[in-house]
Amino acid sequence: MRKSIGRYKFTESQHKVLAEAGLLSPKSTAKSAAASQRKFTVDEYMQMVDLGVIGKEDRLELVDGVILEMAPAGRPHGRRTHRVARLLGRLLPEDVEISVQSTIRLEDHTAPEPDIAILSPQASLDEENIPQPEGILLVVEVAGSSLSGDRGEKARRYAQSGIPELWIFVLETDEVQVSRQPTPQGYADVQVYRRGDTLTIRELPNIQLRVDDLLA
Repeated sequence: MRKSIGRYKFTESQHKVLAEAGLLSPKSTAKSAAASQRKFTVDEYMQMVDLGVIGKEDRLELVDGVILEMAPAGRPHGRRTHRVARLLGRLLPEDVEISVQSTIRLEDHTAPEPDIAILSPQASLDEENIPQPEGILLVVEVAGSSLSGDRGEKARRYAQSGIPELWIFVLETDEVQVSRQPTPQGYADVQVYRRGDTLTIRELPNIQLRVDDLLA
């Protein structure tokens, strides 16, 4: 996951569109505290996409109603993300969907954008076609500068939402942290896999992946 660089700040023109759509008070301005501190729902966030205020290529996440701007992905992060996605695409059943750097919904005010999400054939989607936790088999994050957040708050949120499994690829140490058994406090089972080990996805136990191939 890319590291957050802070709240997203609307321009004056964006603020005007949001005010006309009833998402912000017309009495506030793009620089006012009311505009910067307003908390949004996932539905309102997606309405911004429909209005063109937020582009689908923008690197943003909604966390607890706050729109956060994410740092650009570095080359090691991008290479590892696409390497893992390609390998999973070759090995997973055709009816399992691989979502790369796309929004998922955890609850009404939180919609992160994990590096990879593996969706079940019967994935549960909301009215905006955003995957919900009950349809997600696995979330994958690639962690460089974002490692502490991915291991901590991000992992807790995924676990609290009931996502069964989280893989974190740690770029610095070239290993994979695998978290399973979600609880309200976080994942109860956390293990580290290194080169020479073999990984399986809990919800797809017939698929085996060599860590060496994932880290190549």
